[in-house]
Amino acid sequence: MADCMTAPMPDRLSDLQHAMRVIADAVEGLPPECRDLAGNALLNIAAEAVTQDVGCTEAGRIFARLGDLLSRGLQPPAQDAIALSGFDA
Repeated sequence: MADCMTAPMPDRLSDLQHAMRVIADAVEGLPPECRDLAGNALLNIAAEAVTQDVGCTEAGRIFARLGDLLSRGLQPPAQDAIALSGFDA
């Protein structure tokens, strides 16, 4: 596995940012009664995708690091990507 302490490769970063914009636009297009559920739905989808991509153990580490960031009041930006894998805090 590549060193993940750095940002994703430029083409992957661009693709990721594009996907994030498409998803954000899609959430805005949801009916109001569904919009409140979008975050939880996206979290479930993301957790499944990350787990399938890196396995349960590494996914647990990634989400633990995300939890640590959030507990310190650091929210990941919606328009940018952060690297959470490949290093331990």
